[in-house]
Amino acid sequence: MTFFRMSSNRRTFLTSAAAAAGVAALPPFARAAEPRTIKVGMLKTVNTVVMQFYQKFASPGVTYQVIAFDSPPDGKDAVVSGSVDFGIFGLAAATLGAAGGQPVVVVAAAGGKAMAVVVSNTSTAKTFADLKGKKVGVQRGSTQEVVLNELLKMNAMTPADIQEVRMSFGDMANALAAGNVDAYVGSEPGPSINVLSGKGRVLMYPYNTPVGLLNVVFATRQDVIAKQPDYVRDVVKTHVAACKWASNPKNIPEFEAMTTKILGPNKETLDMAMKNINFDYMIDADYLAKAKYYGTQMVALGEIAKIPDYSTFINTSFLPK
Repeated sequence: MTFFRMSSNRRTFLTSAAAAAGVAALPPFARAAEPRTIKVGMLKTVNTVVMQFYQKFASPGVTYQVIAFDSPPDGKDAVVSGSVDFGIFGLAAATLGAAGGQPVVVVAAAGGKAMAVVVSNTSTAKTFADLKGKKVGVQRGSTQEVVLNELLKMNAMTPADIQEVRMSFGDMANALAAGNVDAYVGSEPGPSINVLSGKGRVLMYPYNTPVGLLNVVFATRQDVIAKQPDYVRDVVKTHVAACKWASNPKNIPEFEAMTTKILGPNKETLDMAMKNINFDYMIDADYLAKAKYYGTQMVALGEIAKIPDYSTFINTSFLPK
């Protein structure tokens, strides 16, 4: 039996031709011949609308399908279950999952700020301490819940000093306007909606706690990282590009138009909300320190039994250097 053996000259020629065509220079994920649909989950808040612009920066053949969730735990659970491969939700939900042994991994930040403590326009409260005994709305399993507990501690108060009312971010503005709560620790666009309607005012922007500006994160599962690192790298690259795009003031009109389409608030509301939002994606040493502090406080409050293993829970290797 005779086998065909390619000559070294022939192999050299084909390799050179492929390189000239640009094939060899592309990463494995980019060379994939078959189209791929990537499901990603966004929380129903203004800063996570950045996901609606992933398609602008998608690799050839990639289509992003964005699925919206009402609460941070719902978004986290979708990632863990495999309903979506990537999601943006609060650091609190991610920490709860990782501490409980779920394979959630933060691979990038996804924006900070976007929070406010809002009171009724008839409230006499001048400081957070004035909310003692009041009904305060908060989203369970959110970064805002951690921030609320930090504010209580900073003001020598405990959860028993307020009437905590569990509700979703989307219900807070209406609940305040209707008098069902006296205040809430919420997320944009709720605060801007209340201020512009005359039904509420911002008591404070709670960025002076040790948590700082930390809010939402971009996360995936451990098995996705282990089996498809090039896939993760490509999606993180798209996420970073979209965050950079959203940070450019000239792109605000397009971002706001999409936000109105997805969430409903008008341009005036969004003009105010955008002043209280950033789209930072980097995780640096300061971010990691705050995230670890965040975990220790969740332990102290009894929300988790132990802190997650940060060496695997937060993976910065896919971010630009």
